[in-house]
Amino acid sequence: MNKINLRKQYNSDFSQLRKIINSWELFDGAQNDEFDGLNNKILSHLYNSTDFEKLSRVISGELTKNYGIFYDDFYVQKLAEEVSEWWNKKS
Repeated sequence: MNKINLRKQYNSDFSQLRKIINSWELFDGAQNDEFDGLNNKILSHLYNSTDFEKLSRVISGELTKNYGIFYDDFYVQKLAEEVSEWWNKKS
């Protein structure tokens, strides 16, 4: 795949994953791009064929450390399952 097609694919994946992450409604009134850092981190791991457990740790770590969301405020397994299901369907 050439660089242009790879960039188009990444942008499409980014947009789709942004919709998933925003549907989680982690912050009231969050901006559309609030979780783009998390989005990039997740996609990086998915593109590198990370396993489900690692994906769960990435989501949990990002939400707690970088976004200050308490672990009790989200169910990481459910979030990771949603991302994994999306990724597996699109592949």
